[in-house]
Amino acid sequence: MRKAGVALATAVATLAAGLVLAQGRPGVIARVGFFQPKAGMGQQFEQARKKHFEWHRKSNDSWAWYTWQVISGEHEGMYVTGTFGHHWKDFDAWERLEQGDSENANATMGPFVQAEFTGYYAYIPEASSPMAGAEPTMFSQVIHFYVKPSGAGAFRAAIKEGEAALAKVNWPVHANWYELVTGGEGPAFVLAVARNSWADFEPHGKTLADAFAEAYGPEKATAILDAVRNNTRYTYSELLRYRPDLSYVPAMK
Repeated sequence: MRKAGVALATAVATLAAGLVLAQGRPGVIARVGFFQPKAGMGQQFEQARKKHFEWHRKSNDSWAWYTWQVISGEHEGMYVTGTFGHHWKDFDAWERLEQGDSENANATMGPFVQAEFTGYYAYIPEASSPMAGAEPTMFSQVIHFYVKPSGAGAFRAAIKEGEAALAKVNWPVHANWYELVTGGEGPAFVLAVARNSWADFEPHGKTLADAFAEAYGPEKATAILDAVRNNTRYTYSELLRYRPDLSYVPAMK
């Protein structure tokens, strides 16, 4: 399938807000593929996506592959498919399926794809508050943070401190943080907020600043927020809808 230099501002949009990693000592690496259908060929691409996942089923692929559709922002209409919770060494083992996967994807989806690219991301568990349950929520509200190279460490420390504060005050919103490892402009971090319905977008009263101040006091709350703001070059937001009909989850053994 043809590759193209599509702006990675869209990139991590696919990452699964609320997706719980495996029990034990899971990996934190996600491999995510981004697909822009040719104009007017969205339905054909969807049928091809389903057909390709039949190949995964018949090949006894043990990995789950989740698909989202971007429904707001300049990349509206793009599809994102990701597999999560891996160690780097897992990709060595998966190479036994790699050639067949590529050949089948080219044959089924290739004719309907304008552009595609792949990124690898690292989940940040210390900064995240995943929902219980393995399946993604209906929506993922995604904010991309493009960070100053000199401020990446301070940014990373601040979002971890922020999550510790939210845990102290029982913050009701679940969200996950990821960091781009390879595949686009960086340093880049992604915040994916779990939304079960449109009603979940309603504000619940307390702001992040209020929560941080309640947990740590106003001075430290300001320091955390400043570390995020002052080390961010720019942000980009979009909304994704989970497509279970275009996803592949292996049967339980």
